[in-house]
Amino acid sequence: MTASNPQLWIKRGNEDEIDVGTITSDLDFLGESTSPTISNVYQDNVGNDGSILNYQSFQKSVVTANFNLHFGDWMDFKLAQHDIYRFFMNKELMRIRTDMEPAIVKYVRAGNFDVKPISDGSNDASFSIPFDNPSGYKYSLANSDQLKTYDQGVWMLYGGNIPMQDDINYHFVDQRTLKVYNASDITVDPYFQRHELKIIMKHYGGSFGLVNNTTGTSWNFKGQMNNADTLLLNGINTFKNGTLDNNETDYGYLSLAPGWNEISVVGAGDLDITFSFPFIYLA
Repeated sequence: MTASNPQLWIKRGNEDEIDVGTITSDLDFLGESTSPTISNVYQDNVGNDGSILNYQSFQKSVVTANFNLHFGDWMDFKLAQHDIYRFFMNKELMRIRTDMEPAIVKYVRAGNFDVKPISDGSNDASFSIPFDNPSGYKYSLANSDQLKTYDQGVWMLYGGNIPMQDDINYHFVDQRTLKVYNASDITVDPYFQRHELKIIMKHYGGSFGLVNNTTGTSWNFKGQMNNADTLLLNGINTFKNGTLDNNETDYGYLSLAPGWNEISVVGAGDLDITFSFPFIYLA
């Protein structure tokens, strides 16, 4: 591979991320394409013209990655073909990203594909792999709380809706009003859409709560905490020091609208709080 070729990095399950060109010799990644897919479900009423929108949802999408394999003879081809099938045809969820969007990842599974010479006697095989993207989303490589500590070069190459200003923060101490920026294309909703949103809190004292004035969602804790306790609101579940503690809450949750969210802290002037979530993109 030459430096000018597009690059594709793949992480299978818990394995280390690799460059796709290392799977076998002379395998070149040529680029990928994908489009978001939305489903509109309507209700028809007998005797009434037209249809009424029932609901909309983003559906599974397909990411098509294109490759070229160069080989010397038939034995080289068969060995390379085996390497490619062995790597991609597995039951692991794979994380992929490219040099065009190094800060954006997709979680995919490979569909069926053929690797064969482009013609009889050729020493090249061009093929495409259709990756199923079950969520239909793209995600930021790093979570929000890593924005200023993660590889700054990665973030600078792809803006990802992040405004060019210095007051974006996801860790707050002793503040009653919090401004939390969601760079996603859509609302981060851990209840209806099961999106990842972790809120880590430390507090000394009794009950307190959080209210997102932007989305109208709220969460309240009724228990006691000391200096050694850590509270985690992980989506819709609350954990105290790693133990499920939903009974000490009102079973509420927070969602985050795209852009700025104004969140009020009620009853805990000493709260140390961190918001950790990946940004979600559609295209």
